[in-house]
Amino acid sequence: MAKYVPKHRRQPPKRRRVLGVGLAVLACSSVAATGAVVAAGGISAASHPRMVVASTTTTTTVPAATDVAGPNPFTSPAIARFLATRTNVVSAAVCDLSTGTLSQYHPGLRQFTASMVKLDILLELLVGAEQRHEQVPAATLRLARSMITTSDNDAATALFNALGGPTALDAFNARLGLTSTTSQWNWGATLTTPADQIALLRLVVLPNTVLSTSTRDLAMSLLEGVVPAQRFGIGSGPPAGSAVGLKDGWFPEVATGWQINSAGFVLLGNTWYLAAIQTGHNPSKQYGLDTVNTLGRLLWRYERFGKYRLH
Repeated sequence: MAKYVPKHRRQPPKRRRVLGVGLAVLACSSVAATGAVVAAGGISAASHPRMVVASTTTTTTVPAATDVAGPNPFTSPAIARFLATRTNVVSAAVCDLSTGTLSQYHPGLRQFTASMVKLDILLELLVGAEQRHEQVPAATLRLARSMITTSDNDAATALFNALGGPTALDAFNARLGLTSTTSQWNWGATLTTPADQIALLRLVVLPNTVLSTSTRDLAMSLLEGVVPAQRFGIGSGPPAGSAVGLKDGWFPEVATGWQINSAGFVLLGNTWYLAAIQTGHNPSKQYGLDTVNTLGRLLWRYERFGKYRLH
């Protein structure tokens, strides 16, 4: 396999065992364990029948830890005011890898992935190759690159089917502890939570026993190479020069309107962040884009300037 070098490779953060509670704040810097979430917000499965609320005790990547007080971006006045104005369904999570803190908005709420699932398909491909001690063929890598950087649906379908479809992807996710994610042959209809997407991103950014450094570099370089027109949401707001890798998703769901999602990593200064935003029941594609873009900008403004003061 050719050597890939991400645009920004820094020393990974030291892992700290931290657990705080806001809307939901959990430790998030290790690879596999179980923890509880504290649900908040006014969304119910009854009011949005295509949204699925997972158990309030979900499989996450959280080691045993003690409660600590900590800031939560989703309770900050600017973000809370914005979210209160939205008529769509929003769930989100952000992980600060310098502290190991995972903050969530509407934890446990599962929504469609749309093309965001292509990160999951990519990791299934790469992990499988490493476990078999095989190189990914050049033709397969070209499909993977197209699937991630330009969101090529035909490439995604070819890889998804070759890997074994939803049964294989569900088995892969179960091995990672992602029990809130369930796939379909229509891969865009996969259901997931932002916390599960954070768990996938950890495999890419943090050293682990599942993926080698060179394979993580490959995954990071693909996520950093997404074309400009598809870099919304998490890609909105970081200052120039920040490392940003992401995979977004957009899909006009017949019964519930546009699904607009974004998940990725951002390096602000010396601090790595992982974040995921899902929005459903959008009356238009633009309404969903406005939601994820504004929330992305507010999140990064908060992480840069606002977490230690009231505003």
